[in-house]
Amino acid sequence: MKAEELMVGDWVRIKTTQHNTTVTNIDANSVYTEAVFPVRYDEIEPVPLTPEILEKNGFKKYDELYRLDITEGTFVNVDFKSKEPFVSVHNTCYRATPICRYLHQLQHALRLCGIEKEITL
Repeated sequence: MKAEELMVGDWVRIKTTQHNTTVTNIDANSVYTEAVFPVRYDEIEPVPLTPEILEKNGFKKYDELYRLDITEGTFVNVDFKSKEPFVSVHNTCYRATPICRYLHQLQHALRLCGIEKEITL
């Protein structure tokens, strides 16, 4: 992974231990996580976005579509029908549809749309 792909709060996986952890700080050479020691960028990988993660975080399943209602008129869909899953964020002002293969990409889409949603694994 690269520094520009990450934000504080993103979920990543440490390759050697397969431990999922969140990013707490980022610098030019290392990623700091909840782990005791900093890791290099080549020592981490993204966490795949899965239906299990979505369901654990309140998304409801409708066929191959997972939906999370945020407020009246604001909701998030994750669609697994296509080759690559994509996210649709809807509210009265905007609609965004980025491709999200990994959990940190979903986290970024939510943040960019002003949706404060804590994701747990």
